[in-house]
Amino acid sequence: MKNTHLLTLTVVAGSLLTLTARAGILGSPHDFHSRAWNNDPANPATVCAVCHTPHHADPNTGPLWGHTAISASGWQMYANGASPGANIKYTPASAPTGSSLACLSCHDGSIAVNAYGSVASSEYITNGAAISENSKNLTHSHPISFNYQSIVGTGPGQDKWIYDSANPVLAPDANSPGFTPGNDMSIRGFLLNQQGNLECNSCHDVHNQEGSPYNIVNNPHLVKINGTAGGVGSLLCRSCHNK
Repeated sequence: MKNTHLLTLTVVAGSLLTLTARAGILGSPHDFHSRAWNNDPANPATVCAVCHTPHHADPNTGPLWGHTAISASGWQMYANGASPGANIKYTPASAPTGSSLACLSCHDGSIAVNAYGSVASSEYITNGAAISENSKNLTHSHPISFNYQSIVGTGPGQDKWIYDSANPVLAPDANSPGFTPGNDMSIRGFLLNQQGNLECNSCHDVHNQEGSPYNIVNNPHLVKINGTAGGVGSLLCRSCHNK
């Protein structure tokens, strides 16, 4: 009997988490549930199925990942000399990893948004692509897929103008309309997802659940922290950069 109750509680808890995640995505740029190519356009529950699957998931890209993945090879990463004006003090990653690869599975501009399951690919991202001309060129984007804390300091390959990951982020005032703080508002907890690496979803909340909510005018790109610090500099940028 106890095992039955435990199973019931687990299923209910999982259902609540799914409902919460779905509520954040609905109406956001990642809401594709009503597209004609969706398996069940009339059902908002299918909002998750474009990226995730409960069975036969890809374990190398993201949690329960069911979308067509992109290769981790052949990328041009942000680096000194390769990127205009770059002056970085660490060894760049050779390729995007983890959640960044998941993002690039659509935002590369060459893999269709609806490249999942048995759906025929037909919808591609153009003006929202992270790279130019499907060239796997990330030299014009912020560097990704590196361990944040490893570059904090004054030693060789480190940057004294980067805050320690234990520092709190410069989030908007608690009374800021719509801003949803996370359980841990340190750089590591809120921006690095407790994983330590800086990836695409360090700055963008793909599920529209924490931080600044999606707004088609003020926050069209799902930036986690939207706004400026005393009118000078982005809160998001200055959370990590001591400028």
